[in-house]
Amino acid sequence: MEWILGLLVLVLGATAIIVIYLSERINVFETLLGLNPKVTTDKLAEHVTYGPNPFGDLNGENLWKAMTGEKIEDPNIEVGDLNKVKSRYEMVLSRHIETLIEDGRFDGRAGERSQPKSTMRISMLRGSVESYMPYVEASRLYEIGQEIETKPEKADKLASEVDEIVDDLFVQVGFERTRSFGRALLPQVDDDDENFDDLPDPEPDTPESDDTLALPPGEEKTDSDDTR
Repeated sequence: MEWILGLLVLVLGATAIIVIYLSERINVFETLLGLNPKVTTDKLAEHVTYGPNPFGDLNGENLWKAMTGEKIEDPNIEVGDLNKVKSRYEMVLSRHIETLIEDGRFDGRAGERSQPKSTMRISMLRGSVESYMPYVEASRLYEIGQEIETKPEKADKLASEVDEIVDDLFVQVGFERTRSFGRALLPQVDDDDENFDDLPDPEPDTPESDDTLALPPGEEKTDSDDTR
């Protein structure tokens, strides 16, 4: 009788484990098929195409709003603990700023012009996220990139303006700039080349530079001297 009870307990335990396992598998399949009500088709397609979003439900303009303290209209979006992702977001925003300027410089060198990307997908170590900034700032950063190539004489002024824009963006999301974005993105001049230009020209060859030793005045070298 006891062994029957023991066997029954084992069967029930095994059944519980199988039910839990199958329940987890069903959730996975529902997510992949878009049947889970918490996972929309758009989110599933984005996950498959770009990988996981390190910021959860926050993406694009909603991510910017969350970081700036603005209200997000969509009630289905979970904001979560923003303090845990602040450092990641600083990297995302910084990369967005740098890419806008580099895009402008690239187009400036080619004599072309494209639409500044107020929203831009930023790749991260694991997954990616859409970064957003107001169009006014995004457009000006792109234009600065253009002017760096077309108006190099304004380089110092442009570098200062970049830092002013970055300061304004960082203040809105609660960051403090610790380096000069403008100086880092300006064309670098090789100091060695500048120093090389300052070097005097080499002196022309003179008789004194000959390897032959000079003789004292009044003495000439003769053939007899060579045969000694």
